[in-house]
Amino acid sequence: MLRKIMAVGFVAALSVPVAWADVSGHWDFAVEIAGVGGGNADVTMQEGADGVLTGTYVGQLGNTDFTGTAEDDSFEFTLESQAGAITYSGELQDDGTLAGKVDLGGMGEGEFTATRKE
Repeated sequence: MLRKIMAVGFVAALSVPVAWADVSGHWDFAVEIAGVGGGNADVTMQEGADGVLTGTYVGQLGNTDFTGTAEDDSFEFTLESQAGAITYSGELQDDGTLAGKVDLGGMGEGEFTATRKE
């Protein structure tokens, strides 16, 4: 009897939908570039159910739209600036913030953290 109960419980657990973390929202990115310093950017992102990420970036690199991808807690987007292609890749943290790396088109790299704006 115990085996049957455990088997039913196991099957029921498999049928529960798993929620993914959504990075959609309005974010304040704090960026630190090694040897250069830091800056902030205002980023709005929308994550679609298909994992496509779209958004806008307003910061030191200009004002531009971008596209990217999101899967589970991870995301990546690339924007075009006067400095070239800039790629942000990061993860949603347990505390609800974002953290990751920024690649300045091979000319340098840095790190970022981001907090959700209300």
